[in-house]
Parts: sequence; C-alpha cells; structure tokens
Amino acid sequence: MLEPDSDAALFHGHCLDLVQAIPDNSVSLTVSSPPYCMGKEYEPGNKLEDFIEAHEKILPEIVRVTKDGGSICWQIGYYVRKNEIVPLDYIVFNILASCAKDIVLRNRVLWTFGHGLHNSRRFSGRHEMVLWFTKGKDYPFNLDDVRVPQKYPGKKANRGPKQGQFSGNPKGKNHSDVWDIPNVKANHIEKTNHPCQFPVALPQRFIRALTNERDLVLDPYAGACSSGVAALLE
Repeated sequence: MLEPDSDAALFHGHCLDLVQAIPDNSVSLTVSSPPYCMGKEYEPGNKLEDFIEAHEKILPEIVRVTKDGGSICWQIGYYVRKNEIVPLDYIVFNILASCAKDIVLRNRVLWTFGHGLHNSRRFSGRHEMVLWFTKGKDYPFNLDDVRVPQKYPGKKANRGPKQGQFSGNPKGKNHSDVWDIPNVKANHIEKTNHPCQFPVALPQRFIRALTNERDLVLDPYAGACSSGVAALLE
C-alpha cells in the first residue's frame, strides 16, 4: 500500500490479484475503464461471456475495498459484433447492484466525443457511459469545484420574492450529465501507444467532485494511467 507521504504508486500485475491485496474500506474513489473483450491485444478474451465473467470477479472486490461514502465510477461503452451492439453499462449495473444493498447509482453520465470510426450500416458511435455509484447514502459532492459558467450570467428573476435579483448562482451552474470531452486520437496531446486511451479530463472531473485532498484513488485497469495523472493534478 501507499506510504503515508506518497502521492502515487503503480503496481504491475493482474488487476484481480492486486485488488484482492487491498484492505477493506480503504479506497475513496475507484475510477476506471475496463476492457470490452472485443479482441484487443490487452484484453482477457473476445466474447461477451468473458466480459461478464471478469466483472463478476472484480466488481465485488471493488465494493469491498470502497470505504463508506466512497464512489465507484466505471467508464464503459458497447460490445460490438457484426453491427450488433450490447450496452455494457446494463451488465455492470446489474452486477454492482447485486453486490451490496448500499451500492447506489447516482448518475449515468454520457460522455460524447467528436471522432471515431465511421459506420456504413448504422449510425456512427460517438458516446460512451460512466456509471457513478456510491457506497452508502452519505458521500462527498464538491459542487463548487466543478461548476461551469452560467449560459446567461446576467439573467434576473422577473417575479417572486427574488424579482430583480440574479437568478443564477454567481459561482456558476452545476454541470449536466452529458460531458463533451475530446477522445484521445492520433493527434491528441496526451496520446501514448495505448490503443484505447481515455482523456485525463474525464477522471479529473470525478476526482475533483467526489474526493478530498489525500483521499485514495484507485484505477484497477490503469492503461495509460490517465486516472493517476488526473489524481496528481488535483
């Protein structure tokens, strides 16, 4: 585990073995993007059944290591075969919801991006999902840290007890559950040799909203370590 004065640690090995070594109730936030099992070189299999089997093993361990009030943010897309798709977030939801009664889905965030493969027999996919779960009912949500500018900052109420006063919060508004963040393609400034890298900005917003300084953030499928970079930046 991390030493008290450490900012980060990277462990190399099978994610299930490594997560099983983490103590109970010790992680404030898990934010990760697992393999979709569609034949990539880094994936454990290439069938939908492989995805289900892997998640039935790893997700109960993620719940175990999550502390009360902690969050689990699972970024996931679609299993695609022969132009047939399966929404993998449905599968993740069913498995996680069955792990413990105190696992609650708070948001289903739609991550939209502008670039990707073009399809000739269905509409081209330009979004994936992030499921945000909490363990228990009492959890941090640092709204002021993730506010975005008001669309009409000078708008004033025209009736009621606040007539004539600014109707929006001067700090900005709460972000919607649709996030437009560029995905990491060939010319992206963050691009490494990882074939399915996700942008630092995606985990960064969750880390900023759902954790406090010195909280422990875990990414069991580290990939290009986007979540680790985001945690260090925050």
